[in-house]
Amino acid sequence: MRGTLFTEMYAGRDLLIYLPPSYDKASYPLPVVYVHDGGDVFDLVLNGTLYNLEQRFAAGTLPELILVGITAYDPLVEYTPWYARALYPGLGHGDFGGRATEYLNMIVHEIKPWIDQHFYTDDRPEMTGIVGKSLGGLVSLFAAYVYPHVFGRIGLMSASLWYEGFIEFMRERQHLSSDLRIYMDLGNLEGVGKANRQRLIQTCTDEAVDILLNNIPASHFYFERIKGDDHDPETFYQRFPDLMGWLFDKKTVGLLK
Repeated sequence: MRGTLFTEMYAGRDLLIYLPPSYDKASYPLPVVYVHDGGDVFDLVLNGTLYNLEQRFAAGTLPELILVGITAYDPLVEYTPWYARALYPGLGHGDFGGRATEYLNMIVHEIKPWIDQHFYTDDRPEMTGIVGKSLGGLVSLFAAYVYPHVFGRIGLMSASLWYEGFIEFMRERQHLSSDLRIYMDLGNLEGVGKANRQRLIQTCTDEAVDILLNNIPASHFYFERIKGDDHDPETFYQRFPDLMGWLFDKKTVGLLK
């Protein structure tokens, strides 16, 4: 790895921060992507995705950018937009706390200003991404609705769109910015064999795709159903570089400078 990866604590949160190889010589402010789950999808202890990203930087297909991984106190509480009962009551899984608004407020009003103050960032929404998987994907899409003037690039890997009431929420709030770029993917085996709401993931995702395509240009939206994939962390690591490559395609970023 040629860039720099380090940890910081701010606003009571552990942050995993990645600065690209040419950061110290950058001639223009860099895009920033906020990543849930502590940035596990680019953590060198867990995977080698940063090596893949740096190959894309070197090839000129992906602009150098800054990554900020944010650790949640409890994803079941902070990644969910409103309260809902547990999927597995009595089996050690708590209810969903519904505090996504507070969590996003913390990112927008505390962490992002601190990052923008201390690093060479382009703070425009079209240069600011928010990315997550599973419930982290859910809260990322929620951010597109509640903070459209902050996050312009949204990355969703296997987002938990089965969450009770979320598709209805999307139907009622068809006011997304036409400047948004949204990447979505889903394994075609997800939801198979589930007896709870997770069994609805395929149909809920299809409904979400239809809603989004009625709100933003087709050229700003990407969806892939990945054959043979289930809800497996290893597949998220493999998919993350392609997500970044589409969200921050060098051609589209170049047009914005």
